[in-house]
Amino acid sequence: MLTHADSFAAVVTAHPDDEDHAPLLQDPVLARVARAGDIADGDLILAALSPHQADYFNEPYTAHPEPYNPHCPCGVCCELTDQPGPVTVLSNGHPWQSCDPWPADDLILIIPAQPLPSPAAKE
Repeated sequence: MLTHADSFAAVVTAHPDDEDHAPLLQDPVLARVARAGDIADGDLILAALSPHQADYFNEPYTAHPEPYNPHCPCGVCCELTDQPGPVTVLSNGHPWQSCDPWPADDLILIIPAQPLPSPAAKE
């Protein structure tokens, strides 16, 4: 079940406006914080989050989640075999030529493919 973004503690900074980052073509007001394990197909991944900063990717990319296979021959999945919790793969082959595994509890800034329910919708 998705958790509303209001419950996450993370610093979200403005999208970088420099030559190293592709311009954000979507309205940033649509951005939401989500756990990697809650990312859905089609979500646009903007940044990895920590309690202290937002680490924006040079170019946002579209998620295509799939199950994690620690024995995958991509050369990246094997790096998370000692991860203490669940792992999810957010893309396979785009934008990199390998899988994109994340610990399922890591926080990510996304623009959801489907809008998240508002807090009022739960009441």
